[in-house]
Amino acid sequence: MKRLIMNEWRKVSGAVYVTAATAMITATICTLIIYKNYALEAQLEVYEVGFEIFNLIFPLLVVIPTGWLMYFERKNGFIKYTLPRVNKKQYLLSKLLVSAGIGFLIVFCVSIISVLVALYIVPPITVQLTMVNPETGKLMGRIVQERIFGEQFVEHPFMYGLVLSLWKGIIGGLVAMLGFVLSLYSKNLFVILTGPFVYLLLENYCWSVFGLEKYRLVTAFEPSLTIREAISWASFVTGPILLLLVIFGYLLYKRKMVNASIYEL
Repeated sequence: MKRLIMNEWRKVSGAVYVTAATAMITATICTLIIYKNYALEAQLEVYEVGFEIFNLIFPLLVVIPTGWLMYFERKNGFIKYTLPRVNKKQYLLSKLLVSAGIGFLIVFCVSIISVLVALYIVPPITVQLTMVNPETGKLMGRIVQERIFGEQFVEHPFMYGLVLSLWKGIIGGLVAMLGFVLSLYSKNLFVILTGPFVYLLLENYCWSVFGLEKYRLVTAFEPSLTIREAISWASFVTGPILLLLVIFGYLLYKRKMVNASIYEL
């Protein structure tokens, strides 16, 4: 299995390096520039405002480097030549693990780089308090009152950023799994590469229509998008669990309902 995983990595390493490098450079630039247009009260907010665009496009980042491989192996018939040499389940599992692992690493690396730039490269911000204390009439901080884990955000920004980056990486890995599963059966490369992004948009829209924004996958990815009173631990697990159900549901539909074959295109 280890050799299979290394072989799959070599196939996509070039695309991964280009995607990761481009994303990290873009994240660094955004972190260094965008915060200047905001009134902030904590240094880590520099990371948040600079990372906003990635909260939307991360499904593309985790699928584009690897989503094409299975499609072309099926299209040109290469996958059929692997049958006499390697167990089918091991071959597909190695591809799944590589796709998910790369998805995790790309999102984690881009996020933690942005955290480090915000905390240790960007000059200390000028704190601007925007919330008025109703009892004293004086300005006060809003982060601790309005955000989940607000105290950790302010008092331990690096640990907060590290843990959040790891969690974002896990979600990135799950989204990459969706892209891989789509590549097992889809005959359309555009659908494979953009399917997870479209899923994120549709899931976001559906939860918002019902006024349940706290259960969106993007809320689990970036909890600051929802106020403290509206968010709970369910907000962190509902989106990922629903995504896993969609993945398994798609596999079940293709295998049991339409009898689709991975080895035939």
